[in-house]
Amino acid sequence: MYIKKVLFSLVIILGLLLSSCASATTQPAASQAPVTTEPAAQPVSITVWDYYGEATPIKPLIEPFQALHPNITVKYESIDWDTTLEKLNVVLTGGTPPDVVTVDMTWIPRFASLGAFADLKPLSGGMLNGVPWADAYTAGALKAITYNDQIISALYDFDTYALYYRNDLFEQKGIKVPTNWDELMTAAKALQEGEQYYYEFDADTFHGSQWIYENGGALLSPDNKTVVFNSPEAVEGITFDASLLQEGVAIDWTSDQGERIQGVKDGRIAMFSDGPYYMGIMKSAAPEMAGQWRVATHPYNKQPGSYLGGTGLAIPTGSTQQEAAWEFIQYAMELENQIGVYTLAGAAPALKSALSSPEVNVEDPYFGGQKAFSVFLQTMETAIPFPYVDDWSAIDEAFTNAMQQIALGELSVQEALDQAAATAQEALNE
Repeated sequence: MYIKKVLFSLVIILGLLLSSCASATTQPAASQAPVTTEPAAQPVSITVWDYYGEATPIKPLIEPFQALHPNITVKYESIDWDTTLEKLNVVLTGGTPPDVVTVDMTWIPRFASLGAFADLKPLSGGMLNGVPWADAYTAGALKAITYNDQIISALYDFDTYALYYRNDLFEQKGIKVPTNWDELMTAAKALQEGEQYYYEFDADTFHGSQWIYENGGALLSPDNKTVVFNSPEAVEGITFDASLLQEGVAIDWTSDQGERIQGVKDGRIAMFSDGPYYMGIMKSAAPEMAGQWRVATHPYNKQPGSYLGGTGLAIPTGSTQQEAAWEFIQYAMELENQIGVYTLAGAAPALKSALSSPEVNVEDPYFGGQKAFSVFLQTMETAIPFPYVDDWSAIDEAFTNAMQQIALGELSVQEALDQAAATAQEALNE
């Protein structure tokens, strides 16, 4: 009896196996296709606005991106900086926005406060190509792209200010590279000669804010409700900046004098403060000066400080293809493509990993073999973005007017900043 039960059980099992095999082999051919857990991606189209111009690092990404994402068609539009800003203002009130747009970080205060750009946090899942946002960028860079706990742009390239100086003249005259304001004044006095070798004075918010930050001051209060660029710290910073003019060792560089590069080439300017992009300008416009220049952290009084700007990649909230737009931004932010920001456009890539890469952090023969980008990476660590407020343009205008009045000697530093602060506060209160 036991043997029969075992044989009977084996027969049943064998029958089930044969039945299963027969069933599998008699299915229609269509069922033998590879099983997918997700439906095929639907074809979509995204529009990209790019203000970089001829040496753009964006346009070369289009073809390889579409090869990786055959369901996404990219409509690329090259638009200059001014037109991009004008068109963005228009599409905020009506019209069809792009899906990805290059944005100047100085535009962010206004557009972010208006809710113009999508939050990249939920689109990215908190990661940029597998790296947490906080690890991908410096603290200052992350602050620059964050508004109300939303990440409203991926910082693509950055702009912070460092000191450019004529190293050949410093060596000839035995001048020490300055690290603080007193040393800067000493160096400027030793450097200036006749009508040549000045420090460049710039009457604008970009440069003026640097002196304020370097003295522990700010443009607005932490809650962005009060104008404080006429505080004692701010007044002291701008006063020192103006003293370079008063001592005759700085030149007030205005638009009627043409582009700065002319003053660099003819020797009137031997020290100035600006960002990494200017290295490319010098190489192309003044190749004969190779080896003469170096960069260093700008001298400061209390702490390092610079405005933080650059270019971001943003997705307008009106975009109907935000997921596809994010795929494009994430591709643009891959390490290899971030390196392309430098190799193609001569700009400074924003990711820490790109800035420290051997392709970017190279010994630059134009700057005497110096690894110049490492200096700007250091400045990026402490740089401060402009405040995120609706009417930033009015505040910027008031401050710039004050700097021009100071440069012309029309008002004292305190008077000019007090008047500008009153005007800016009215705009802030509206």
